[in-house]
Amino acid sequence: MYQSWKINIRLILSMLILLALTSCTTTGSTPATDSRGALSAEAAFSRGDYERAAKSWQQDALEASPRQAASMRVKAADAWLLADNVENAEDVLRWVTRSELDSASRAMMDLVLADLALRYNRPGEAEQLLQKARPALPRSSKGRYANLQAEVRQQVSSPGYRDISQAAAISESMDFYDPVASVELIRSLENVSSGELAIRSENPRGERNLIGWLDLALVIRQNLVIPDEVTTSMTAWKTRHPYHQLTEQQALDTWLRYRQLFYPPSRVAVLLPGSGRLKSAGEAIRDGFMSAYLDQAGGAEVLFFATGEDEQSAISAYFNALDAGVNLIIGPLQKESVSAMLKLAGMSTPVLALNDLPDDLIMPPGLSSQVNGISLSQEEEVAAIASHAIASGYQNAIVIAPESAWGERMAIAFESNFLHEDSEIIAAARYLETENDHSSTLESVLKIDQSKARKRRLENTLQMTLEFEPARRDDVDFIFLAASASQARLIRPQLKFHDAGNIPVYATARVYSGQPDSARNQDLNGIRFPAAPWYLSHASSADIPELASIRRGTLGSLFALGQDAWNILPWLELMQKDPEFNFPGQSGNYHSAHEGTLQRVPAWAEFSRGRPVALKQGD
Repeated sequence: MYQSWKINIRLILSMLILLALTSCTTTGSTPATDSRGALSAEAAFSRGDYERAAKSWQQDALEASPRQAASMRVKAADAWLLADNVENAEDVLRWVTRSELDSASRAMMDLVLADLALRYNRPGEAEQLLQKARPALPRSSKGRYANLQAEVRQQVSSPGYRDISQAAAISESMDFYDPVASVELIRSLENVSSGELAIRSENPRGERNLIGWLDLALVIRQNLVIPDEVTTSMTAWKTRHPYHQLTEQQALDTWLRYRQLFYPPSRVAVLLPGSGRLKSAGEAIRDGFMSAYLDQAGGAEVLFFATGEDEQSAISAYFNALDAGVNLIIGPLQKESVSAMLKLAGMSTPVLALNDLPDDLIMPPGLSSQVNGISLSQEEEVAAIASHAIASGYQNAIVIAPESAWGERMAIAFESNFLHEDSEIIAAARYLETENDHSSTLESVLKIDQSKARKRRLENTLQMTLEFEPARRDDVDFIFLAASASQARLIRPQLKFHDAGNIPVYATARVYSGQPDSARNQDLNGIRFPAAPWYLSHASSADIPELASIRRGTLGSLFALGQDAWNILPWLELMQKDPEFNFPGQSGNYHSAHEGTLQRVPAWAEFSRGRPVALKQGD
């Protein structure tokens, strides 16, 4: 009995002690609350809920000691940056006094300031802050430090980072719309490629106002040459950046002021054949050039100088142009003349040649970015065919070309551009342009002759006549055809006759004569080819200007080249600065490729109902 009572007394005492402890833990105290709040913020931060963590640290800082509050606000600023809210991060940091921070928190603050510097495109400042922060950084921030260091290296290695830094400085200095400063900002970004502008203007971690400027620079550049869509583009820009300091109208004003900086040289010489086999080509280019010049002269003066078939005539025309005091020379047309002129000693006048620049050209001193060449290179067109076919998923090709020097050039150009990785030329054939029936050639490359041979062997073996339909090969994806319009009108129906009508056919631009004739061109239906955009907008006889030089459309591509030779002049410098800047011309879209060569990207056309029409996207 006594023992049982003793055990109960011990049990009661234990319960009283437990109640006392429970009472102590449930009694509110500021330190306990701070601890739970800190744990809540840390937990939110760990699971990536940065906004909740930032708000929690800011709230806890209101009840904490000055030293604790300063540390919490630094953490809140870091969380706001990770939530891509630069404005809130900067607001929080305004309440932080550096002297109130311990060494680890000061290092953390330098880390946050480095992040801000990168968002304002100041990698040099960010690098200094990171070096300062590194010794005292807590282990938990090492990963954040490494990420920021990588971003510093990326920004420093970017070709346009100094220009973007300059643009950022101009942006920060503008409290309101300043037309002069706005144009200066856009000009400071000219060496930043369109691709880099596009990437940086979509950076969610970037400083909001600068991001808006970068996007505006890209929109302006995309609407410089053809301004038809600029109003719509500016409306879309303002929708993307509703808080930018520029209004939609001010952005349009900036575009207009900037565009007015681009104009042609004041005195231009044009060197074109006045005699010889290229005289007709020169006349078509001349008329195209003058049509563009009269449409938009820009206050410039144009002088024409005739060349002949020999290189010396081009050199003489060049010196005559210099005596006339020209600022730029367009031409000559013949490739040998271009080479001879550009190799003259002491050359100092900018040139836009109307042919490919020589492969061995050494740019004259001081003219490294002022000698350019545009052309209707057929080899480049064939390279475009190979690229388009590969992009369409075609791997196995048949090559059909005439037995001629031109045919060999086209076949070699196609092979050198198509044979990559899994691409293969499974058969090739040459045809005689003097013949009309190419059945034997086509049967050979389509392996129909082998199918017929198998039939004959089987009939000989069985000693009986068999009902047999010869079958073509089924391992071909498309056919590359080098042919004139007249030869293509013969070959295309014969391909259909041999059960190859459903195989896609790519042809060179020669497949279209330039003269709209839907009745004669019915046999070309389905053939795809690279074309001057001019042909697609002049697909009927009524659309073609009544000029003898165009020859009812036959020389339309040269007429278009002449138009582009004038219209491209204001943009040459910007094209050299930004290789991705595109000039949409009548003979093709041009961009700077290498060493002054302006690469032409043709339009894609397909014959439909005997007329060339734009090839649908994805075909």
